[in-house]
Amino acid sequence: MNRFYLALLFLLFSQNGVFAQEAESIEIVANACEKALDGESPSSVRIRAVDKAVFLGLKNLKELDQDKAVLNDHDLNVMIYRLVDDYVEDLSSKVTKSETGKVCVDIKGYINPNNIALVRKDFDDKKQNALQDENVVSEIVKQVNDEVKIRPQNVENLALVYVNELEYYNGAKSQKYADVLKDKIKDSPYYYLTQEKDLADYTITPKVLKAKVDALDATHKRIQMVVVLDVEGLDEDVQTISQNRFLLFSSEENEQSIASRLIKKLLDAASMDAVRQIERKEQLKLEQNTLGRNISDDVL
Repeated sequence: MNRFYLALLFLLFSQNGVFAQEAESIEIVANACEKALDGESPSSVRIRAVDKAVFLGLKNLKELDQDKAVLNDHDLNVMIYRLVDDYVEDLSSKVTKSETGKVCVDIKGYINPNNIALVRKDFDDKKQNALQDENVVSEIVKQVNDEVKIRPQNVENLALVYVNELEYYNGAKSQKYADVLKDKIKDSPYYYLTQEKDLADYTITPKVLKAKVDALDATHKRIQMVVVLDVEGLDEDVQTISQNRFLLFSSEENEQSIASRLIKKLLDAASMDAVRQIERKEQLKLEQNTLGRNISDDVL
């Protein structure tokens, strides 16, 4: 067999491999309509209608039946929107109706079941990690309280912690959320909160790095928020503790109220880690000063 035929056979096998891979993809077919918001352009309405149709098409796939059985509506929607954003292939759409205040579309696309499994695993891993992180922090705090007996005996031995105003990504600041954070971290046997920044052993600066709201359809919105705590005093460099969440909510709900609740939730989650790290450092300092060695490395 000469080289020409070998090359031809190789090409045919390669093409068959591609076709087999494409044949594994699942077809998505759906339709949806969207009403225009005040002042919204027809092209923007069409984009929302297409997103809605793709979402509905994916949600109706039998391949997601197992997810519908175990996830609540919010978590299921978050998972599906991840598929919509990143893994739908060869998407085409056709406007079937366009009139004043309303656009309807038909869509057709494909998704590889391997990508569904990938997103499912990633989603499960993140949920498990979040639960484990909360459980680990709670267990560490319990162990410290139960097993490590050295505590500051005098007020002058307590560290001082200062909390800056919360900083937004646009440069604005908020004392309100600084006070929320102070209330969450104030009860510790290792430190006092101080109003004098120059005297502080540790300085915490809360920041909102991102707060983005997207309209998913006429009835639902999605907010993504990133909150961090920059902690000075733990090390030579500033230590950053980050929290990131997506949240779906009804268009009828007040965006500011949703954002406010989410900021408080993320501050609460980040503050647990900040308190743990500060108390750990103070505990080690006390052990070193009292015993000349550290006994809590295995506990903390």
